[in-house]
Amino acid sequence: MINSFIFVISLIFSTMLRIIKNKVFYKHFFFSATSLLFLFLLWLKYLDFYTGHDDLIKVPDLNGIEVVKLDSLVDYYALRYEIIDSIFDQSRAKGVVVNQTPLAGTDVKEHRKIYLTINSLQTRKVVLPDIFDLTLRQAVVRLQKSGLKVGKLEYRSDIATNKVLAFKVNGMPIDIGQELYYGTIIDLVVGQGLSDEKVIIPNLIGLSRIEANIILKSTSLNIGLEYFNKEVIDSNSAVIYKQFPQSINNKKISIGAAMDLYFGLQNENPL
Repeated sequence: MINSFIFVISLIFSTMLRIIKNKVFYKHFFFSATSLLFLFLLWLKYLDFYTGHDDLIKVPDLNGIEVVKLDSLVDYYALRYEIIDSIFDQSRAKGVVVNQTPLAGTDVKEHRKIYLTINSLQTRKVVLPDIFDLTLRQAVVRLQKSGLKVGKLEYRSDIATNKVLAFKVNGMPIDIGQELYYGTIIDLVVGQGLSDEKVIIPNLIGLSRIEANIILKSTSLNIGLEYFNKEVIDSNSAVIYKQFPQSINNKKISIGAAMDLYFGLQNENPL
């Protein structure tokens, strides 16, 4: 049994030696290896051609494009799109793209799908929260969280100072829980108290219109006249460079008084 095993091993070993010494073996091995490598490279090249590996398209900037124009624009670039979400942004036009994935300028393959978020076509509605008998500061915060804006403050003689007594839209009384459009301006009727109370004039220089409105309403004051320099295109991007009355040495004015504001560009210094 052992002798047979040794014989088989010897036979295999001697056969391998003859193959190794045979130049024809090396020749066939070389051609086989070369052929396999060539076929492999040819296969890779075919994959590049079939998948369009080097045929890339830059994603266009769809931000601000109306929904009705998307089909023709996306078809022009041989791409596809899908609207996956919508938001309500009052500062943007209705039905326009506000976000996209992939971003503009990204290299993608033909027929790649672009995922879009648009600004809602429908005006959002909100419910007037219960702000009756709240302090003015609390009412301002609650209204802003609900997507509503605070308009003018009307002060009425009442024992409660700075308590919300009533609320109006365009001079008409409204009720708690009433449905209103997002961004509706709410005018508040506030208690003046029994004394002629005054507040320190806040310094609004460098603030935006929105920031100034929050501070003025929280300190029981109104926005008076607003002046915008001719360079200002978007009032939301302008900042205050002058106010009247001015904030000097803790000067005070009566609650409910109005302040006139002058707006310019961020890097502008008219004075």
